[in-house]
Amino acid sequence: MTYTHSHHETSSASRPIGTPMGVVVTHRVFVCAILMALWPRFAPPALAQDTHAFSVSNVNVRYGWTFQEPNIAEDVPKNIFTFENAAAGRWWSSYLFVDVLRSWSEADANAKEVYGEWYPTLSLRALNGRERSKGVLGDVGLTVGLNTGVRSTGPSPFVVLPGLTFSLNVPRFAFLSVNTLAYIDRGRFQGQPTDCTATGFQVTPSWSLPISAGKTTVKVNGFVDFTTRHANCEAQILSTPRVMFDLSAYWQKPGVLYVGFDWVYWHNKYGISGLKDNLVLPVVVWVL
Repeated sequence: MTYTHSHHETSSASRPIGTPMGVVVTHRVFVCAILMALWPRFAPPALAQDTHAFSVSNVNVRYGWTFQEPNIAEDVPKNIFTFENAAAGRWWSSYLFVDVLRSWSEADANAKEVYGEWYPTLSLRALNGRERSKGVLGDVGLTVGLNTGVRSTGPSPFVVLPGLTFSLNVPRFAFLSVNTLAYIDRGRFQGQPTDCTATGFQVTPSWSLPISAGKTTVKVNGFVDFTTRHANCEAQILSTPRVMFDLSAYWQKPGVLYVGFDWVYWHNKYGISGLKDNLVLPVVVWVL
């Protein structure tokens, strides 16, 4: 998938990423990336012999001028560098991204952030020895997501999301799925639990729709997170549809370089009532 899940930050007092708490959480993100790459190797031999496995990665760069942050009246510009990996085999699938963000605002303390999410899924049909269904409901998977990161202004988000993934077969879509997950929020601020420490629920449809357009292909990718209220965090809606054009198709190398834009909409950002992002970010995507 080339879907951008973002970014459960929070702003307040200062704590550098290089402090022990920041180092620990940053290591979590990169340990997740390593586990994502290695986890199929730990499968039982019968499952590990998977001739249908694939893995695709990309790096992408975005810039936005009008992010909103708590207790900051002015718009906050940010650049975002992202590594993404989507992989799948007969019995499993995995999606991971790692963001490195930088704010360009003195009011936001020129904040720096590392943030990642990983969603490994086991196919229930494959584990029962069956192929993916050709009906509307192609498969049901067991998913355990992990969201974690660190920000130089203090927050260290940490969420575990166990649940089910429903993979759908819909004409013209490269994929369409719906995650139904518990949302176990254990984030911390300057090493202490936040007032959002509780368990809620999250439902996330995500999709990829390729459209032929002359010599090139347009991809319409995206997701919508619907997260319920938990403790003192309000219910949230976070959506990032992306439209991107295969620019490299004009150089006879399709599928390598894409340009386009993301629309970021985040209602009750960080669970704060009334705080909202609503902006368009240009994006460049290089498929590795």
